[in-house]
Amino acid sequence: MNFQGQHILSTAQFDSEGMLSLFEEAKKMEKIMIDGGSDILDGKILATLFFEPSTRTRFSFESAMNRLGGRVISNADMMATSSLKKKESLEDTAKTVSQMVDVIVMRHPESGSVDKMAQNSDVPVINAGDGPNQHPTQALLDVYTVWKERGGLDGVTIGMVGDLRNGRVPHSQCDLLKHFNVKFVLVSPDELAMPSDIVSELKHFNCEVVESNDLVKSLPEMDVIGMTRVQMERFESEEEYKKYEGVYVLDPELMKKAKEDAIILHPLPRVDEIAVELDSDPRSKYFEQVGNGVAIRMALLKKVLE
Repeated sequence: MNFQGQHILSTAQFDSEGMLSLFEEAKKMEKIMIDGGSDILDGKILATLFFEPSTRTRFSFESAMNRLGGRVISNADMMATSSLKKKESLEDTAKTVSQMVDVIVMRHPESGSVDKMAQNSDVPVINAGDGPNQHPTQALLDVYTVWKERGGLDGVTIGMVGDLRNGRVPHSQCDLLKHFNVKFVLVSPDELAMPSDIVSELKHFNCEVVESNDLVKSLPEMDVIGMTRVQMERFESEEEYKKYEGVYVLDPELMKKAKEDAIILHPLPRVDEIAVELDSDPRSKYFEQVGNGVAIRMALLKKVLE
């Protein structure tokens, strides 16, 4: 699968072959990280345009570009400090910024906004999250973490726990994992269940899907415990959000019911859904995910720009 010069907008662009090729490239990138960097992308410039807050995604893309010898220009608050404040259109922003750089990474609260940027850009655009729609690179690093920790993906039971209606990360994870022989255990309040079209798509790909609202009963079955926060910013009111706050909390007592070789994932930031006492549990991999994210984004930048 050739991504040279291509926009990376959706997990739908990846099949199993493309993912495994990217994962092998990411393993090489991990060695570059240990060795102190490379000049593979010397002379290339990345623009990170963020219309929503971010810590891990923005920093890891910028770290990835720097480690490969490229340079970064960045705006972490596009809504307040760019010409959008002067009513410039997103289309004109794309046409302008793409004259200065070799690749754009963008996050925006509206679904489809990154696609609009790509349609008007002269350089590749990578989606760093567009509202509740897609977050392809986060899903890629999550699946990469499972692939590394489990020695593969086929035969793995994937648990997804929390706000599955609004979480763009579990949506994107499903789009990637459907290409493998995995079982899904989806745990959420009924009102925050995985959208039915995504469940139907998983079944179309012959994936077994179990839906539940009982984490205690479901936990012993999971090889991967994928926790997600309740997406406060996706609710219309704080009152509605409060109904689901703290609905599932993974703590040391509950983890006694989990498999000894299970792994805990979380895209972060966490709120209250994983007790800090679990940070020292060897099954907790959510901070290692961050390092894996740098490697995956290095691999993706290399494939797009080299």
